Amino acid sequence: MAHKAVRIEVTEFLDTFFPLPEGVTADQHPQWAEDVFDGLAAGELLTVHEIQRRFVEAVNDNDLIPGLKMSTSSEKPDITEMGNFKQKPDAAIFKADSVPTDGRPHWADQLITVEFKRNTTSQDPFDDRKGAELESDAATRKEARGQLIDYSELVFRIQHRTALYMILVINRNIRVLRWDRSGTVVTPAFDYVAEPQVLCQILWRMSLLSDEQLGIDTSATRLHPNDTDYKYMDILALSSKTDLSSCEGYDLLPAERQRKDHIFKHVREKFGEAVDHKWPRYRVEVPDGDGVRTFLIGAPAFYAQGMACRGTKGYVAWDIQAKRFAWLKDVWRLDYERMEPEGVILSKLNAHGVVNVPTLVCHGDIRNQKTLTPDIWEAQQPVRPDTPASTAASVSPSPTLVDPAPQPPSSTSRKRTLVEAEDEDTSCGEEEYTLRRHAHYRIVVQEVAKPLSEFLSGRHLVSIIIHCIQAHKDAVTKANVVHRDVSSGNILILPKVVYNKNTGKPLVAWKGLLADWELSKPLHEAEPLLRPNRPPRTGTWQFLSVGMLSQNPKTVEIADELESYLHVLLYFSVRYLESDCKNPSAFIDSYFHSCMLQDGIYKCGARKMHVIQTAGRLEVRNGVPLMFYSPMDDIFRMLLPVFRTHYQVQDYLKAKEAASKLPPRSIRPMPSSTPRPSAAIPLVLDDIDDITALKALAAEKLILTAPVDNGPTPEEHACAALLQDHNFVLGILARAYYLEDPECRWAWDKVDDRAPDEDEDKPQVVPLTNAHGASTRTAKRRRTAGVTAAPLAYSSLPSRLTQSQTPKAG
Repeated sequence: MAHKAVRIEVTEFLDTFFPLPEGVTADQHPQWAEDVFDGLAAGELLTVHEIQRRFVEAVNDNDLIPGLKMSTSSEKPDITEMGNFKQKPDAAIFKADSVPTDGRPHWADQLITVEFKRNTTSQDPFDDRKGAELESDAATRKEARGQLIDYSELVFRIQHRTALYMILVINRNIRVLRWDRSGTVVTPAFDYVAEPQVLCQILWRMSLLSDEQLGIDTSATRLHPNDTDYKYMDILALSSKTDLSSCEGYDLLPAERQRKDHIFKHVREKFGEAVDHKWPRYRVEVPDGDGVRTFLIGAPAFYAQGMACRGTKGYVAWDIQAKRFAWLKDVWRLDYERMEPEGVILSKLNAHGVVNVPTLVCHGDIRNQKTLTPDIWEAQQPVRPDTPASTAASVSPSPTLVDPAPQPPSSTSRKRTLVEAEDEDTSCGEEEYTLRRHAHYRIVVQEVAKPLSEFLSGRHLVSIIIHCIQAHKDAVTKANVVHRDVSSGNILILPKVVYNKNTGKPLVAWKGLLADWELSKPLHEAEPLLRPNRPPRTGTWQFLSVGMLSQNPKTVEIADELESYLHVLLYFSVRYLESDCKNPSAFIDSYFHSCMLQDGIYKCGARKMHVIQTAGRLEVRNGVPLMFYSPMDDIFRMLLPVFRTHYQVQDYLKAKEAASKLPPRSIRPMPSSTPRPSAAIPLVLDDIDDITALKALAAEKLILTAPVDNGPTPEEHACAALLQDHNFVLGILARAYYLEDPECRWAWDKVDDRAPDEDEDKPQVVPLTNAHGASTRTAKRRRTAGVTAAPLAYSSLPSRLTQSQTPKAG
């Protein structure tokens, strides 16, 4: 199993990450006093604030990091206008010309984060003892580790980073850490009071690093208030009389009909929100063929939680060259063999005329920026016999990998505990055979869409799903591509100008947009066996099919994707439509978030499995149907039995195939050394009456005991085959969409969010027992769901879905 942290010795850390500039040797360092840190010799007799004060003074007064300064920030959080961030790291290192004086963290300007702890053992996130796990499970150590994850995550979220260095001072001991999107490299703790020259060497070499070596993404240029582009962003954020209403059904005015390139109001408003926050603003580069295009961005419209993950961030951006708004996604994509970047896939879909998918503008990897932690980890591992000869990092398929839940910059959801942050980070990719490799990547598309939660009614929700299934059908039939991540965050609403078929006049209509194609692959391409250089299957747990959650690995089929659409439809219906479900949160918990942990593998939760595989119907509780009192009921009533039959047929065929592969029964030869019984031994059945007749009777009646093949009927086979393509499901949805609804419940059934606490963490662990007696547990599953689980007693995982008010992509 791979862990997220890797320990290397200080000298190796320096040689790897803090190389000396050409022409500079290690002995050319300034002269340092041997007693530079003697003021901290008292160790645990000092308070943490006193350790912090004396350490910062020693560093600054002795100019140990020339050109840089350390500043404390443990008393006040950053200004609230830059998001609901209350974290207060003890100190940070800044460039000398941007050292804060107000005691706040100034996340946007930090170069290196510094944290202080007092207790040498309990507050050390890592354990250097021989034979001990580096990432200890002790509660206080996990809490300290979660705090560092929180800090690193925040810096990556606000700044544009390839890596973050961190200094952890624990009393008289110190560690240096390096964070990237694959994990953490950490040095052993050493006594800096006894060995001041070692720490001074580290700090001096830090001061010699370029911005790029310090982990700054140099493809993103920070803008400041006096910059022309900074001021231009303020102008772009101002509403314009020419902006087109985003309202569904809006009839364009005569003057509006003359314009071709409309800017929708919701797009400019989102850009205005991004520049209104006191977030840093950037001009970023995106590859465009052989050249580069530049874009202006402010605060992300969404970001993914977690540190060791893809770290997806989405922006409403201004395209400087095209002079128009666009959607820019910044992500650390998986970097393995045979996995094409999303832009390559979108280009293919656009070329084949696939409808209702984003329109590619430009894309590409950013300056060959890759995570380095996997290289360090792999160098420490023994060679496994099943390791492929080549572990070249292109990209390997991961059936359905999704990042932690997107959060708006000013999210008001309950703050994670530090232990939850640590658990969340270690489960983001799960305990795997190897640390995941990531490459920095940006993609820009024309469409800036709305989240699915903004649908207007149940009928409108169905129309959006229909549009996206049609996109999926087009991708399969025209380009032989299957999406493999149908989920709430990837089904979006796109306002666009269409023409009324009756009047011929233009109006605004809300169409469905199927976004985020980065995990797609050719249909029927088999999943690779899990190997050390490839991550296991992971995905958006809540919306994966029962089959995908019950087998590992499994090739994604059309039926799996259609089932995911059904789960998305059910989720938004329960959460936002009127129904007889009295406790939507509890229903969502048990159906979407639950899972069974069996032999270290997460399996499908019991309720979801029961509905899809066994019952074929929705119930609020046993015997009480879940009703929406609209044509939505017809959709579930017609589709669920088809999925149930599909699984029954699949189970029968698998069992039959398995039986056909059983080896013929053979008689084990008796060892030659075993003495054979003597023919003189008396028979033990002599006292049974008429033994010959009994044997004859048994032979005659044996046919009655032969197993009967009660396989599916031809009708059931035909029913299951309905899910081999998209047409039946599309037909059922279209039939419901056009169904007469005299009471108009179909058009006015949306209500306020009925599960407003959906983003809260409510861990649930219910011990179960499987048929083989192995330990099985049911727990609430969070949005990022790796199928392979850490070998813990149980996993308490937060449950986060896409934010109801946050656009994800497009």
